[in-house]
Amino acid sequence: MIEPDETTQSETLGRRLSFKSHLSAGDVFDLASRCQLRPPALAAWSTFVVLTFAATLAMNSTQAMTLTLAREIGPSKIDLIDGSTIDGAIKSIDRDGKVVGDGIPDGLNFSNILLIQTQRKTQSNADFDVMIYPVGGGKLKASNPSVSDEKTLFQSTVGAHELPLQSVRAIVWTSSPGVIDAIKEPSTENDKVIVETADGERIVEGILEGIDSEHVHINYKGESRKIGLAKIKAVVTADLGLAKTVGSTATVNLIDGSQVIGVISELADGVMQAQVDGDAFVGLRTETIVNITISSDRVQYLSDADPVDVQEKSVFAVQRSWTRDRSVENKPLTIGLDSTGKTINFNKGLGTQAFSRLEFANNNQFDRFSAIVGIDVETDGRGDCQVVVRGDGIELWAQRVRASDEPHKLDLDIAGIKKIALIVYPGEEFDLGDHVDWGDARFLKTK
Repeated sequence: MIEPDETTQSETLGRRLSFKSHLSAGDVFDLASRCQLRPPALAAWSTFVVLTFAATLAMNSTQAMTLTLAREIGPSKIDLIDGSTIDGAIKSIDRDGKVVGDGIPDGLNFSNILLIQTQRKTQSNADFDVMIYPVGGGKLKASNPSVSDEKTLFQSTVGAHELPLQSVRAIVWTSSPGVIDAIKEPSTENDKVIVETADGERIVEGILEGIDSEHVHINYKGESRKIGLAKIKAVVTADLGLAKTVGSTATVNLIDGSQVIGVISELADGVMQAQVDGDAFVGLRTETIVNITISSDRVQYLSDADPVDVQEKSVFAVQRSWTRDRSVENKPLTIGLDSTGKTINFNKGLGTQAFSRLEFANNNQFDRFSAIVGIDVETDGRGDCQVVVRGDGIELWAQRVRASDEPHKLDLDIAGIKKIALIVYPGEEFDLGDHVDWGDARFLKTK
């Protein structure tokens, strides 16, 4: 690695600017003011960022998706914490979390929602092959990124965007294990430019000065240098220690494959505000939203937890260990609905096979266990096993599960129970094809 200069963290912090912006009539960026950020004022630093996903005049019309401006998220299936599902179209969410819309029950609060699934689908576009990673998480597909005056500008399939550089963790042209590691562990003092050389990846550390259509400009050891863009794999910015968001985090997937992670503060006039880092907000136009998954302290997905005890032993089948959010063959969790070939997919859940016993601690006094249980379609119709759920050694649910069965929906009372065990026993065909998925397996706090 090329050694960095003696740039201090204060100098790195001092070069960042604070931006304030608001939605204009055209729903595009309007930089209202900009001032130099001084380290002593860091605690009082406030940024309000708005990203709008409407097509702009700066964008070629052949690149932009055709979007219909909307004042609501649109017809959606909405999963609630209590396990129920409603069909509705959310029009607004106020700052207290009150949800209003067509088909929405009176008094529904956003904190009671787990998932909002619209009827929109992701649309791919090969022209947008650069990935922008915001500091607060998520990713934005982009093309033609540039950096100047501490602003990051880029285009996506649904519009033109502008972000303060301090709100961007990385710009990635070509991913690699080294790039991923650099994003996970950014420097606190310097920006990193990951370069492809004849000898492999090299890292240049310094202060990023800009990016144009041909070069990345970096201050290296007190001197301005430029590196040809064709050699660049990624730029990773310094970690400025921005304040973390407080509240239930939502993951918002957009029609271009982008993903925004933040705390939803409100939805009004067709724009959803997501707090992505500290005091920085991203505004998302409702017509670009595919789905929203909400992480709440009232919900614990078991795939995000570590079991306190694991027992696994195959009889004739290849020994495969349990998996998080994937089947035991490392495929998407997919359970057949019926004999017609229809299936249901799960982004969250556990993949297991016979014999297995996973025990999870109920440390936060959750009162319900919910899951959809079935044989994964990867077995091609094989699978016949016994599935059991025990709480503190007491059997709470037991069922013979076959590949031909419809999925089994579990909603079990676990109030006062300290440990929950999920068990899969081999069936009549021993353990051949006994690949059991626990779709959306989660502990809930409903009271």
